[in-house]
Amino acid sequence: MLNKLKNLELNFTVSKAAMIVGVFTLASRLVGLLRDRLFASHFGAGDTLDIYYAAFRIPDFVFNLLILGTLSVAFIPVFTEQLLKDKAEANRTANTVLNLSFIAMSVICLALMFFAEPLTHLLVPGFSGQKYLDTVSLTRIFLLSPIIFTVSNLFTSVLNAQKKFLIANLAPIMYNLGIIFGLLVLYPVWGLKGLGAGVIVGALLHLVVQLPVAVSLGFSWQPVLDLKNAAAQKIIKLFLPRILGVDNSQISLLVGSIVGSILASGSIAVFNLANNLQAVPLGVFAIATAVAIFPLLSEFYAKRDVVNFTESLRASITQILFFMIPCGILLLLFRAHVVRLAFGAGKFDWDATILTFNTLGMFALSLFAQGLSPLLARAFYARQNTTVPVFTGLCTMALNAILAYLFGRQFGVAGMAAAFSIASIFNALVLFIIIRLRLKTELAAAEESAVIHNFDQNLLDSVFRIIVASIIMGLSGYGALYALAHFISTNTGIGLLLQAGLAGCFAIAMFFITADYLKIPQARKIIKTIFA
Repeated sequence: MLNKLKNLELNFTVSKAAMIVGVFTLASRLVGLLRDRLFASHFGAGDTLDIYYAAFRIPDFVFNLLILGTLSVAFIPVFTEQLLKDKAEANRTANTVLNLSFIAMSVICLALMFFAEPLTHLLVPGFSGQKYLDTVSLTRIFLLSPIIFTVSNLFTSVLNAQKKFLIANLAPIMYNLGIIFGLLVLYPVWGLKGLGAGVIVGALLHLVVQLPVAVSLGFSWQPVLDLKNAAAQKIIKLFLPRILGVDNSQISLLVGSIVGSILASGSIAVFNLANNLQAVPLGVFAIATAVAIFPLLSEFYAKRDVVNFTESLRASITQILFFMIPCGILLLLFRAHVVRLAFGAGKFDWDATILTFNTLGMFALSLFAQGLSPLLARAFYARQNTTVPVFTGLCTMALNAILAYLFGRQFGVAGMAAAFSIASIFNALVLFIIIRLRLKTELAAAEESAVIHNFDQNLLDSVFRIIVASIIMGLSGYGALYALAHFISTNTGIGLLLQAGLAGCFAIAMFFITADYLKIPQARKIIKTIFA
């Protein structure tokens, strides 16, 4: 299997790259679900899991703010452009960015460790006593991880820019294995500090697994900090405004911790567990496509090929919606089964299960929009435009924060998820409208107006057919669930799995049969691959 995936990298296409990213993202998400199940069964939805997830918020926010989704999206387009001209200079630029970001992140994280107590109080105002002190302690340990991930993410960007996705997407699996090691081996010895040590072990594994491939591609570390380098200056220029454009999911997790801390014990844990469940299809299908297409969009923009840029974007939007719309319906339909199968063990009781599947249902409503947002944002980043995603992101953050507070106080943890879904749909809609208007203007100037007409027509036609197939799938799955309930008891895990499995397979089969009848290209391609 590994060798087949390596062979796929030899001749790059978006479909091949998305397959590689998707396979390893699925593996990573499955290991992540195993991690979550172990944590849920060990601790239940209570104080310990609240502490654990809350302690991630400051380190994760800093890393996502400054590196993931900021430095990486500023780095790849410029690095790709430079690789086409001078590989040696591209390596020098990469070293400058690596050294500067490592030094900056180290200073920031050390400062945050010093101010961890007041920051934690702001983040989880409802925590007190030992729960608050344990959150502060674990936060300080977790703050070592952004320093490690800064280096690791630079290697990921170098690999992705050169269309090498295999090892870069193996790294998250290693990270999750490190966390599981911390729970099973280190926690019994060191308690909560053992969980923190497991996260650091995972971060180191994430870095180490990518280093050999980066070196084989020509990267060699140099003690340089050339701030006069034109490419480095361009990356910094693109990077600075992007800081304000934090991903809505990160803001949602922050708001979830703040509001969740004043709700019932376990609310933060439930919010994070439900979010991690919906992240499985999101990462496998949507993020995989967005990551795979980003270098190609950057290359088209560097060559000023607006026609192929537009067509590639349309194809990617269609591909994401082909998976995300039915996945959202299936997740909404089978949410109780999914939560019970994923976490229904040990100390994770029925009340926690109900809260989690209700929250998951709210997340599922916006799965299609969550899937589109990373792609649409990267369409702007590939064009070396960070202003639009930043402005849209700020508006989305404000909307999410206001609604989460209002809905959270009124409806609890599910209300916070509903707020996130509304904000996600707003974000995707605004990004799509703006990129479409920009492309229309550029194509008109290039006397290629027919391209944008085809873009609209083909996209609307594809979305309509996907929605029809998804509705038929949903009705089929709903009917199958209740028909099987008369023959299969769901009081046991096996019965639950059997009912959900049979009904789910029937629903998916109906989706593909309908999609094939409606001549949706993605369905026909998958069917031919399966039955070839």
